[in-house]
Amino acid sequence: MIPVDRSVDARVQRHPDLFLCHSTRDKDFVRQLAEDLAFCQVDVWLDEWEIHPGESLENVIQNALGACRYVAVVMGDNFNDSAWASEEVRLGLAREQREDRFVVVPLVVGAIEIPQSIKDKLYVDFRTDYYGGIVRLSGLVNRVPLQHIQESIRATKPRSIRDAIEALRDAGFEPYVIMSKEDGEAIQRAGGTPYLENRLRFSPQAIEANPHVSPRLRRMMKRLSEVW
Repeated sequence: MIPVDRSVDARVQRHPDLFLCHSTRDKDFVRQLAEDLAFCQVDVWLDEWEIHPGESLENVIQNALGACRYVAVVMGDNFNDSAWASEEVRLGLAREQREDRFVVVPLVVGAIEIPQSIKDKLYVDFRTDYYGGIVRLSGLVNRVPLQHIQESIRATKPRSIRDAIEALRDAGFEPYVIMSKEDGEAIQRAGGTPYLENRLRFSPQAIEANPHVSPRLRRMMKRLSEVW
């Protein structure tokens, strides 16, 4: 497990892997996507995990768009109705020009016409292969050779998040789950042990059985047991 500090104070130095640009009306899908990516060692920036009550939406989002390594454009059924999302795409494309590298990664998840501004980009199609898309995004973020990722997807044909993790292992990458710093501290209090510079080792079953952990953490451990 890799703990991530999502506090306001940590923003200055934090550089998440992936900003999820999306319509609020597609939030259910985006939440699931963010959780699944976290199991594959992708540090996701999701607005409802990061923005505190009272903060300026515009300021926080603009700063995040500049700090994240990639901007994933989640094109669900309602994407083209969102002025916020369109502006985020514009800012992401402007950053591409400044940095002279690709930043914006289109993800097609609904019946939608792809905006003209990103129509020439190769997209990840989640409509036909959701878990393959998870593997491709994690491979991109974690710098796994594309050939290895494609071959592993063809060989393993992932149909669950457990399969996606196995596909990454097949490609030569061992993913750690991303969790909040607070979850990491709770796990350590419950018996987890530090490993390397910023990782924890623990038994999900042992943490789940600990009577002192929160119900929320217990649910998380139960899912970890099912996945890992």
